[in-house]
Amino acid sequence: MSLLTPKELGYRMPAEWEPHEGTWLIWPHEDTHKDSQLHLEHLWLEMTRVLQQFEVVHIIVPDQARREHLDHQIRYFGFSEKNLDIRIISNDDVWVRDCGPIFLVNDQGDLAVSTWDFNGWGERYPYLKDRNVAENVAKLSELDLFNAPLTLEGGGIEVNGQGSLIATRSSIINPNRNPGKDPAEIEQVVKEYLGVDNIIWLSGATREFCDAVGSDTDMHVDGCARFVDESTVMYLWTDDDTNPYYPYLKKHREELENAHLENGKKLTLVPLLKPNNKMYSTLVDTTRLPFENKTSLTTYLNFYIANEVVLVPVYGDVMDSTAKTIIAEHFPGRDIVGIPAWATAERGGMMHCVTQQQPESGKRE
Repeated sequence: MSLLTPKELGYRMPAEWEPHEGTWLIWPHEDTHKDSQLHLEHLWLEMTRVLQQFEVVHIIVPDQARREHLDHQIRYFGFSEKNLDIRIISNDDVWVRDCGPIFLVNDQGDLAVSTWDFNGWGERYPYLKDRNVAENVAKLSELDLFNAPLTLEGGGIEVNGQGSLIATRSSIINPNRNPGKDPAEIEQVVKEYLGVDNIIWLSGATREFCDAVGSDTDMHVDGCARFVDESTVMYLWTDDDTNPYYPYLKKHREELENAHLENGKKLTLVPLLKPNNKMYSTLVDTTRLPFENKTSLTTYLNFYIANEVVLVPVYGDVMDSTAKTIIAEHFPGRDIVGIPAWATAERGGMMHCVTQQQPESGKRE
């Protein structure tokens, strides 16, 4: 294993809109959270159906029994077996964006994997199996592996592929992830292991607020601000200054307005409003009445950009159509496909959180 960092070896994390070889998913199962497969599998089937038209879908299942179940589902629902790759890798949960491989490329077309000492979002949930997912993907794919001396999750970073990265302080510079580490030290590791030069920090939110709205990630950036091209950032917004999110989103907007890209230029900013409706969770929660509404962490920004398509979380909300139209304006030539996201949102994330892109390498067999 090289003692040089990925950046020193010429690696970088590509932007999500750059060409993909495929997308990684972890298939829902019941081992960690009761009824996860029951509530989520239909959505994974739909994402697979859409994605396999444009790229390989790499699916992780925990064991042979679940492999046989998935094979049955594929046959039962009449899926093509083209562009499907099923791997058996032990895991705890579906959030492959956070625990899975973060892929890097270099100018020679080499592909590599970086891992980031996943700890279950500050030890909130089981993670001992998930923390090995990225390493196992690298081994099965015979890719070089770089172990970063830092804890972060893939949903906590957003890159433009040109040297700039956006992240929230609350999800990385946090004693539940990186106790005792100096912010400058954290910045340096991020730059060296993702191949970036410029970090734009957003404040994120307090632990108390995140717990109140169910943001177990301590407000990951992929629900708050996304690059839609090398210089344009779409950001979460609400015009309702009584909304509990408003002060945090206002602060983020100010921070983005004052930020600069790797070339010194200002960002072009595009607001994307939150859904209007509150969330009515159906999960069993002894602290709440059945179907009691609560402040929603739902966001349209948690979309996933794949080859020729964008998967957009939708909620049956009056804002769904507007959000899809705005996103479509920034991805001409890509289909915009809405994926119903309530079932994932009440568990803490949406389409971006449960997908991980594998960029196309320059190597050809």
